[in-house]
Amino acid sequence: MPELNANIPPIECYVRGNFLRDQQDSHDQYFSCVIFGVASVPNRSPLFHFMMEDGGIWWRMPINAFCTEPGVKEEDIHNLVLWNSFSSFVTVTKFSGLSNLTMNYMDRTKTKIQGKYLFTLDWYGGDGNSLDDGYSETPGQHKCGHVIQRNDGNFAIQPNNRVFVLEPSITTKFGKPLIHRLINHTRKWDVEDAAKWIIEDSDAYHYDVINTEVDK
Repeated sequence: MPELNANIPPIECYVRGNFLRDQQDSHDQYFSCVIFGVASVPNRSPLFHFMMEDGGIWWRMPINAFCTEPGVKEEDIHNLVLWNSFSSFVTVTKFSGLSNLTMNYMDRTKTKIQGKYLFTLDWYGGDGNSLDDGYSETPGQHKCGHVIQRNDGNFAIQPNNRVFVLEPSITTKFGKPLIHRLINHTRKWDVEDAAKWIIEDSDAYHYDVINTEVDK
């Protein structure tokens, strides 16, 4: 699985000139580019890699550097991304069941934003020899990040609990919560944690499962 860098479905868009000039000038310039990768650096917003028409390659640019067309007003990154990367171990998935669907989310100013689903970033704790010093495996803290192309031409990254997705044949009560959902703070679903269940002590290929409480 990827560590630090990962491929993403290519995004053809524009990069704002001020991000290529250390915010010193060129705020009114826009350059065609293709975003091709993401970097997951703990305690930093997800960062993106892209190439430009002159062959230039740029590494680790925040999502607010990009827009779908020249002239799109730059949005504060805090209204685009809710959480930093949870670890350096990241996966990228374009879920077929969400592909190109409309997504709504509420930004930090409580403004409802609408856009189109692109793909999802998700984080994990790495292998057994990697120190998990973050929240990627903590039930009450872990979040994924859905990358959304906003209708206003900006891009956003939002977790499950901030978005509603519109699928006309399924979401017939779109945007109207059916139940007051609560975050799972501590439970880790584990089917090998119950001492009352064991397998039979034999070499049988089709072994049986024994309930020790019943058989006592």
